[in-house]
Amino acid sequence: MLTKLIAFLFAMAVIAIPFDAIPGVKAFGELAHESSFYLFAIAIGLYNLKVAGAILAGDFDAQVGGRFIWLTGTAIVVVIAISAIWNAIDISTATFHNRDGFPKLINSATVIVYGLTLALLTRAIVPGRWYTCLALPICVSASLCVGFGILEAFDRAGVSLPLYHALNSMLHAGSDLAVQSWDGSTNLKLIEVWDKRLRTVSFEPPAFGNFSGLAWPWLLAAIFMTKGVRRAVHICLLIAFTVLIVAAQARTGWLLLATDIAVFGLARFVFLPPHGRVRRSAALIINSGVVFASIALVIVYVARFDEIVRSTVSGSSVSDISRLAYQVTAGRMFAMNPISGAGLGQFAFKASSYMPEWGYFSPEIKASLQYPEAPWPNTYSLYARLAAELGVVGLVGWIAIWVTLMVSVRRAGLVYSHLGRTVPEVAYPIIMNCAGVLVAAVTTDTFRTPMIWITLGVGACLSARAQQLAGGLVQARPFSDPTVRDDRRYIIGVALAHRLRGAFWCG
Repeated sequence: MLTKLIAFLFAMAVIAIPFDAIPGVKAFGELAHESSFYLFAIAIGLYNLKVAGAILAGDFDAQVGGRFIWLTGTAIVVVIAISAIWNAIDISTATFHNRDGFPKLINSATVIVYGLTLALLTRAIVPGRWYTCLALPICVSASLCVGFGILEAFDRAGVSLPLYHALNSMLHAGSDLAVQSWDGSTNLKLIEVWDKRLRTVSFEPPAFGNFSGLAWPWLLAAIFMTKGVRRAVHICLLIAFTVLIVAAQARTGWLLLATDIAVFGLARFVFLPPHGRVRRSAALIINSGVVFASIALVIVYVARFDEIVRSTVSGSSVSDISRLAYQVTAGRMFAMNPISGAGLGQFAFKASSYMPEWGYFSPEIKASLQYPEAPWPNTYSLYARLAAELGVVGLVGWIAIWVTLMVSVRRAGLVYSHLGRTVPEVAYPIIMNCAGVLVAAVTTDTFRTPMIWITLGVGACLSARAQQLAGGLVQARPFSDPTVRDDRRYIIGVALAHRLRGAFWCG
């Protein structure tokens, strides 16, 4: 009964993920406005009680996948601790907008610990309930976004509905007020309609874009998980949600949608076909091309950086100036302390010292650095934040986590196929989400996105389960058995089992 309640709360929390701007309890800091946090927190508490009771009763059965999460969490905590110790003096004396460095460090670390706990809960609850606890709730959430997006689009077109305004004020915690609370001035962004993008139920368009990009793979997976009328409904929802992403005009949403489509096509037809027979030559060529293109893109960006700065500063987009200025600030902070960074959560305390002069052309930056109640300065990119706050170790480590998980899930899919099964449909959205986390880090800078940690949980579990199955096969059918020596699938399965034992990092 308790397990069903936890699963229900988890599903409800997944539905609530895009509702990230509600009036919340300020004591919870960065998580205060996340409606999903409160439901996830209750589910985590109940699950811990269940585990504690099982341990006391002597019948605790650990779920697979925990080892990868524990190792990942330990590595993250160690990096944060080393960076904090290295910068202890600066952190203890840092002050900005009535906030101190050490409490900010604790608050940011708490968000990550919460995320790792959510990953552990996910790997215990979702497997076996892929559709009811993850795919279906995301579909419900996407439906709500589509419905509210239609009302929002009507309002932008001049068809104002009382229902929309009531819901808007309730869901967005006053973020659309005509007068800015921090300086009492008119919110020109609202009055002059600078920002015509749709945000639906989320705090702002980039937040919706981030959610939509991570949710889209599971809407696609729901189609493959169902049949008949239900599948037709899921197809219609996927089309409607895709139209909403495009119409919302959030660049983050467009970028992640393109990533989802590209990664699904590559995984399904090249790197992880359902039958498991990978065309090695094609996979090698495409993989090399992707790596080369990524490196070339970075080189071109660095070579043309001065030109990019000039064109951005002379342009009319306030958001672009703010984004580039804060990322340049993060780069300067990284250059001063490239190994350990300035410490987790410390970017804002040093932002004014490293801000380029042209950054003050943005009224958003002026407000964030001058008024205590203005939006907290941020890097607009998780890579920039990791580099500035945790140095090269944190930056490379974060990338390594998701590349490792992506490779592990792909290998897990191959194990299933070589054991006489088809590749699990859930492998594709997990791989797409891993790629999405890496791409989203270019335009968003927060650790509090629940889909990040849900992806970590389901990916670790699927990988560990495949390793478990492969290990069981080796024990059940020894390779020396002459009756199976000619079984090609078995031979491949045994070889993969031996390789996986040292490659998964999962228990």
